[in-house]
Amino acid sequence: MTLSSAIYVGSVMHRRLHPRRHHFSYRAFWLLLDLDELDELSSSLKWLSYNRPNLFSLYDSDHGNGSATPLRTQIERQVAEAGIDLAGGCIQLLCMPRTFGYCFNPLSIFFCHRENGALAAVVYQVHNTFAQRHSYIIPVRDSGEALHQRCRKHFYVSPFMDMDLRYDFRIVGPDLQPSAVVP
Repeated sequence: MTLSSAIYVGSVMHRRLHPRRHHFSYRAFWLLLDLDELDELSSSLKWLSYNRPNLFSLYDSDHGNGSATPLRTQIERQVAEAGIDLAGGCIQLLCMPRTFGYCFNPLSIFFCHRENGALAAVVYQVHNTFAQRHSYIIPVRDSGEALHQRCRKHFYVSPFMDMDLRYDFRIVGPDLQPSAVVP
């Protein structure tokens, strides 16, 4: 069986000009996990576990609605409530895993595909420093080379950012960019 899960390596950068200048940049990595492969990945990789402690781990409760309900079930429900039918298609999660039990994941991205493989929706789940989260479910109208999606901000994240703003997401989906496949 060929796995579609992968590791992405990159950088995180933040720049603020007001009320005081602040800037940082650091290297990081994210896991792209096919939710249907979690048990197999956990049993075949010594360093990654699903819903149990390890060097790196993924807990259902760190994402979605925060419950222990399997993530696939949670995301399928959310997307269906938004009027999008995946018909059992693949759901991939791009996130930072827990590391040594510590969870820092300001943004989780769920790529939701239809049964035929077409990208149907992207769920951007924003987490704040108060252990709260909010999901922005955006249907995919045209999955060209890169996605450009927008939505109004409905969730408090930072004392430096007003609520009367919008998110402007520009993202290249996992199907459109080659990656290092997890063995």
